[in-house]
Amino acid sequence: MPSGHIPSQAIFTMHSDPHLAQHTPSGHYVAVNDLLGGSQPLPGQLDAVSFTYRGVQCHVYGVLHGLRGGTNRQYREFVNRTIRAAPGLRFGETQFRRLYEGLDVEMDDWLEFPLRDAFMTQIAASLMPWRFARVVWQARRERRTLTDRFGAGGVRRLQDIGGSPAFHLLSPDERRRVAGFLPPHAYLVENCRRRRRTGRFAGPVFPDNDWFWLARIEPYINIPLRSIHMLEYAVERARLANTDEVSLFVGEIHNSDMAWYSGWDVQTEPDELVRNTVTATIHRAREYAASSRRASRLPFLAATLSGAFAPLVIWLGVGVVALRLLHHF
Repeated sequence: MPSGHIPSQAIFTMHSDPHLAQHTPSGHYVAVNDLLGGSQPLPGQLDAVSFTYRGVQCHVYGVLHGLRGGTNRQYREFVNRTIRAAPGLRFGETQFRRLYEGLDVEMDDWLEFPLRDAFMTQIAASLMPWRFARVVWQARRERRTLTDRFGAGGVRRLQDIGGSPAFHLLSPDERRRVAGFLPPHAYLVENCRRRRRTGRFAGPVFPDNDWFWLARIEPYINIPLRSIHMLEYAVERARLANTDEVSLFVGEIHNSDMAWYSGWDVQTEPDELVRNTVTATIHRAREYAASSRRASRLPFLAATLSGAFAPLVIWLGVGVVALRLLHHF
């Protein structure tokens, strides 16, 4: 099994910049200032970053999936409409088949969550009771909200863009910067270092407050390595099925990660930690794609549930101690 990339295997179409999509419904992207000060019509579908990797034509759609598939019902239908029109075999990130309609295969990117990170993701989200309550409230709000806030009252603000198709009028690179994420290679290096607990653990801050939870959990959710897993898995599945075209529906940031990664050769990476970590991820993804059995999620779910319940146990203990002290006095 190959251990890395061969640069000639990645062929980008239409644009010299691999982070630019092949097309958008409006024909081009706009700058942030033009979007905020203009009156451009909203796109009818998600844009795709398109490239050829290992002989397979890939169309990667970045989705603002929030906690429940998007911060409002209108955005979820926007995604569903895109899925229905997407070419080739249609792959989705973990849980996307539950959130959206029309996907063929989930890519089980949870496999790139070390159990410690699965545990810490829940701790970060719910360590304080008010944090947990706010996340629950936001999830319920996303399910009930009909439309996004962007442009309401004739005012366009970045603070309101996190659930709007307008976000996709910006280029994937611009969206990445707006969301506060590092460039792909730097972000991959950070991910590998975080696994060794030597990286920085300050998460990016998205301007839309509906995404308040993202900065807390981002250090533990392994976005770059999951991007690699998903692309390798989907392409390997396509090759084994003699399919030459796939569409991948993934969280925003994964799309520009994948576009960059498809033209990168891991064997040229000078950092041994990064080189070894990525090579292992490639092997796992390709072997899993070739396997006839799905991996058991029980260890992952156990770590996740442990992280979710640990704060409750801690606060119950604090409450019991407090009651005893009050009774004593």
